[in-house]
Amino acid sequence: MMPTVAGENLLARFTDAGLLAFSAQTTEGFTSIDIGSLGAGAKYVLILMMIAGGGLGSTAGGIKLIRILIFFKLLRALIQRASLPQAAWFTPQLGGMTLSEEITQRSLLLILMFVATVAISWLPFVAAGEEPLDALFEVVSATATVGLSAGVTRTDLAPVLQGILCLDMWLGRLEMVALLVLLSPAAWRHHRETRV
Repeated sequence: MMPTVAGENLLARFTDAGLLAFSAQTTEGFTSIDIGSLGAGAKYVLILMMIAGGGLGSTAGGIKLIRILIFFKLLRALIQRASLPQAAWFTPQLGGMTLSEEITQRSLLLILMFVATVAISWLPFVAAGEEPLDALFEVVSATATVGLSAGVTRTDLAPVLQGILCLDMWLGRLEMVALLVLLSPAAWRHHRETRV
């Protein structure tokens, strides 16, 4: 006989947790349990996993793991530079590769745009009276293109809030930079000049 917790099979609970964690990290969107019934701690862990997303070359959403590693390398470099003599030269590296200023700026810009999109999108949900943690879960899930829901996404959700989630999914899939390039007059001007 299998060990049980509150009448449930312990193995089934571990299987559900593993599936949900895998689904959140890889942005697959599969779940075998009601996410709305989870505790706050589990929801926070899932939010962090959805934000992190998958590898850089993958189709998974989120910020991407390499950008998070770059962020922490830059944070570490900032702390190390504070303890070095003023004339010392220090360049952050990741996996033996020197992190150029261009790479670090792009990574930090994408992280900032992701966080700003989530924050701006979350506020209308809270103003509409949705439970703040569930609303945050929903906005992060949409922006990271995960597909998991804590129950906020439903047919009777206000059309404006549905539109925000649609926009979040669109921005998350494009990683925001493609949209900025599309809307940039300089990109269109350069395209016309190269065609002539």
